[in-house]
Amino acid sequence: MLALSTADDAALRSVLDRLGAPHWRARQLRHATWQPGPCGFEALTELPRALREALGEHLRFSTVEVATATEADGGTTVKLLCRLEDGQTVETVAMESPATDAARRRATVCVSTQVGCAVGCPFCATGQMGLRRSCTAAEVVDQVRAAARELQARGLGPVTHVVYMGMGEPLAAYDTTIASLRTLVDGMGLSARRITVSTSGVVPNIDRLAGEGLPVTLAISLHAASDDLRDRLVPLNRAHPLHALIAAAGSYAERTGRRVTFEWCLIGGVNDSPEQADALRALARRAGAHVNVIPMNRIDGSPWGPPDSATARRFLERLRGVRTTVRDTRGGDVDAACGQLRAGLEQRRMLRADGTLAPMGRPA
Repeated sequence: MLALSTADDAALRSVLDRLGAPHWRARQLRHATWQPGPCGFEALTELPRALREALGEHLRFSTVEVATATEADGGTTVKLLCRLEDGQTVETVAMESPATDAARRRATVCVSTQVGCAVGCPFCATGQMGLRRSCTAAEVVDQVRAAARELQARGLGPVTHVVYMGMGEPLAAYDTTIASLRTLVDGMGLSARRITVSTSGVVPNIDRLAGEGLPVTLAISLHAASDDLRDRLVPLNRAHPLHALIAAAGSYAERTGRRVTFEWCLIGGVNDSPEQADALRALARRAGAHVNVIPMNRIDGSPWGPPDSATARRFLERLRGVRTTVRDTRGGDVDAACGQLRAGLEQRRMLRADGTLAPMGRPA
């Protein structure tokens, strides 16, 4: 069955032909796709009742269903566990940032591209799950639509930014990522410059992305500035070591005109040394990159956690001369870091052995 969010105009007209409806109804369907209010065809009261009832037999209004929605940060962060059509689950986060004197209001949605992840970073909750499958383009887009509905239901504004930083490796699910990007840009009307795609370092696909004509921000999950440490923290580094990754980052920035971001999960006693800070500064200068430092979220069962405040401060001081941001770890009080909500359900036996979600309130 076709997904409404990724069906092109020709596909919509074909469905309407089968239902004996005029082609101009496709414009109404396309408009309704991107409105945050409707949650099904039955809510599209501008369409005749008979057509609304028939559309559900040919089109899937959404490929995701919100299984749970949990608020944090005073209601400005909403963590969603989204159930897919085969019962698998992924995590999506919507974060509202009110306007300030220095910045406009933002509503950022963080989407997942895979159920689990094959990269296997040992400090990442998602990496501990392994990979079950990649999402479809519609499943990624429909996460944005579901988050938009949740924001509107809370009296918050429309989605302004999307980040591909949830579960999975977006450049390992390359076709899904590109198709969903084009839908968000061409269908939803979101500027590519307001979209960030994160990668652990799939170098060949960084080069492919640079040629797609989509000037998205590329965020590289660096986490270590030497190959020996990065081999431990990001196993993909063994296939695509730092010299190749930094060269690809510089090439991406040159070809797209977009500054690359280096993501650095700051882990106490692991990558918070002065030597790592100095090496990071050198790599960032070489690639002209912005550095995003994220204190590690605590994960149950992990021996690792964030450094103490004095160590973190010394690390940041050594990055002087490089454009650096310390990212707020929003949603930590509801396990909103990537993979943690799903992992928590698994620990409470709310996920079946095949990864699907058990009925809420009953262990698998």
